[in-house]
Formats: sequence, C-alpha cells, structure tokens
Amino acid sequence: AVQTISCSDSSTSGSFRLSFGGVASQDLPHDVSASTMKVVLSTMNVMGKNLSVQVVRLELNGNYQWKITFLSHLDLWSQEPLGILPRSDDYYSIAHLLSTNKESSSGIYPIHYTLWETGMHELTVNSGTSIVSGSSYSVEVTNSSPQASSSSATGNGLKSGIAGEQTSFKIQLRDQREAEVQAIMAKGTLIEFIN
Repeated sequence: AVQTISCSDSSTSGSFRLSFGGVASQDLPHDVSASTMKVVLSTMNVMGKNLSVQVVRLELNGNYQWKITFLSHLDLWSQEPLGILPRSDDYYSIAHLLSTNKESSSGIYPIHYTLWETGMHELTVNSGTSIVSGSSYSVEVTNSSPQASSSSATGNGLKSGIAGEQTSFKIQLRDQREAEVQAIMAKGTLIEFIN
C-alpha cells in the first residue's frame, strides 16, 4: 500500500498537514525529511493504534516527492487514503501545491524485491500468519552475463615479465550487478618478440 505526495513547487516555503482516519498531523514544513514525516505519521493514533509506515523522500526536477508505504491500517487506507490539509493556522500553507496518488488500490499491491544470492528461492506472501492463496513460488536466480566494465584484471603479469620465465595475473569476472561470477588465474610464458 503505497501513496505518493508530490509538490509542484518546492521552492515555495510554507507548511501543510496530513490526515488519516479522521486524525490530522501537526504542521509539516515544505521540505520535511522522510524520517520526520515517518515519526509524525507513526505517532498518529488511528482507531486506538499508531500507524506503521515507511517514508522515502525523492527530489524530481527540483521538487519534493514523498513515497509512503503503509504497513498497518490497510483496510482503512484502501477506503480512506492519506489526505492533505492546509496548515493549522492557514498562514503560509502550501497544501494547494501538493497532490497525492495511490499506487495500490482495489486490493492489488505491487511488490518489488531484489534477490542478491543465486540459486533456488521459495517466495511466499503472507497476510498476518496466513499464506495468501496462490502466492507460493519457486524463483531461480542466476548471474547475468559477465560485463567488462564491472570486471577487473590484476597482477604483475600485466605490468612486466622476463623473457622465457612464467608470469601470471588474475581476471575477476563480474556481471552488471558486480556480483562475482568467477575468478580465473591465467599463467603464460613470455616469449621473445620477433619482428
């Protein structure tokens, strides 16, 4: 359950409030940090329980955008999402510059995740302690093709050598995410250059 609040002109100073479940927040400055917004929302007591949220603040084309992920009160959020209110005294309010967008609705919640370990993984979605019907999957994670810009070569064999003597260097292949694919030790014998 993700809701986005976007400001059309973050260069304008002022304040605004948020409302959820009939409860209004304290005044928030136009450039409120993600951590402050999270604390303010988390201390809002709705239906006898504090909200559980995660907040990320982005800056797009010089304007702020806050992504709020609701981790509690999902039933209420689906019917009555987070709202924007003017500042408590309406003095220097920027509520008119803010808009909100609900990214998840109708019981459909987009899920994004990143797996960093290769191999077979079991993916199961739970609602409380119950497994959501049809949500158990096996996911196979593999490395992508090696990528030269992420790989490296090191060792004395790249810098110098003595004719007729063996020298060596290491090549470390990495994929585009820079996770190690494999390490190769290469050895060779330098021969005299013949023109």
